Amino acid sequence: MFTHDESSIQHVPIRKVIPSVITTASMCCGLASIHFSLKGDTNELLKTALFAIGLAALLDTLDGRAARLLKATSRFGAVLDSLSDLVAFGVAPGLLLHQWMLKDQGSLGLAAVVAFVMCSALRLARFTSMPTQKPSRSALAMFFQGLPTPAAAGAVLAPVMLDVSRYAHIRSEKVVSPEYIQALGPALVIANTFIVAALMISRIPMFSFKKVRIRRAAVVPLLALMGLLVIAMFKDPWLTMPLIVWGYLATIPFSFAAYRKASAEIRRLEAQPVSPGVAG
Repeated sequence: MFTHDESSIQHVPIRKVIPSVITTASMCCGLASIHFSLKGDTNELLKTALFAIGLAALLDTLDGRAARLLKATSRFGAVLDSLSDLVAFGVAPGLLLHQWMLKDQGSLGLAAVVAFVMCSALRLARFTSMPTQKPSRSALAMFFQGLPTPAAAGAVLAPVMLDVSRYAHIRSEKVVSPEYIQALGPALVIANTFIVAALMISRIPMFSFKKVRIRRAAVVPLLALMGLLVIAMFKDPWLTMPLIVWGYLATIPFSFAAYRKASAEIRRLEAQPVSPGVAG
């Protein structure tokens, strides 16, 4: 319940409101995606629903940076961000999957959707309830714990993006295949949904690329790769984005190995005895 307190501050600087405005816009994108998902499952409506979630992800990367840049971080903003993420990257992708294919898969399809949304909520609740920590310079700071919800939304919606892409289709009336082949698509989608849901609440370390440092020699090849990705996005964005998401998931073995190495190094340094200072 909201209460009116005369002693409370009646005016706040506009800079403190900007991050929450961006977060609210991200939530509205999630609600827009839900709207278009409920209207039907044609390619154009699916593309619009997918685009709304993509725009929400872009805004989600901006609100935190805006809060830190404007020195406008707050507990209210953190809670609002988690609620926005639940709508945009939990409920909206789950409903999109349901309307696209899983509504015809009975209890198992419903269970997959519920598991994904529930795990999104659990991950966000765990993250929001954690005490606020100062930015760490430790090597462990470059890892997420489990799959972040925006990346999970991209991973779980990869089959939908393939279906609306120019060169790959999961559902195609022009392709005549045996019944067991037709049943394989929904089974893979359901399995993918459960796997992504489990990754969100797992403790598996995953790279946070905004904190990863790369060798100077790798900068030019990385720029060349980015150029190729931009060209591919113009050619067929709905095929390119699943490849990017799968590429990120393919780094899990490397992030796990890097995390173990960094943890071992930290334990080794902590175990070393502190040498006494030399008396002058």
